[in-house]
Amino acid sequence: MAKKPQFFHLKPEMEQSYCMSMAVRAGDYVFIGGLTSTDDDGNEVHADDAALQMKRIYEILDKILKHYGGTPQDIVSEVIYYTTTADEFNTTLFPHRQAFYGADGPSVAGMQVVGFTDPYIKVETTHIAYLPEG
Repeated sequence: MAKKPQFFHLKPEMEQSYCMSMAVRAGDYVFIGGLTSTDDDGNEVHADDAALQMKRIYEILDKILKHYGGTPQDIVSEVIYYTTTADEFNTTLFPHRQAFYGADGPSVAGMQVVGFTDPYIKVETTHIAYLPEG
């Protein structure tokens, strides 16, 4: 019998107010989405620095992966949404990605967007991790 999805809340009050879960395990996969640069209370931080936002996102992602017993190498897919220029993405955001994953990163798509629901957000990511149960 298939198990029901398991919902994980890193910041329960904030996530419930947005009707979301920071991560959802469905079988062998963990879907992680809507990561932005927030502090432990859910407030956006580093409003003027997309690079620091990217770094903070990977710190949050690392916490979520550790909750499931995973590592960066368990991420199989990533989507990065950003409002910076493509040049700024390549020169200031991408190095944080390289530092997080090392030489073998997951598949990735980068999408330049017009904006987000909060004007302080410059970067948002979604991820899929493969973490076999049992």
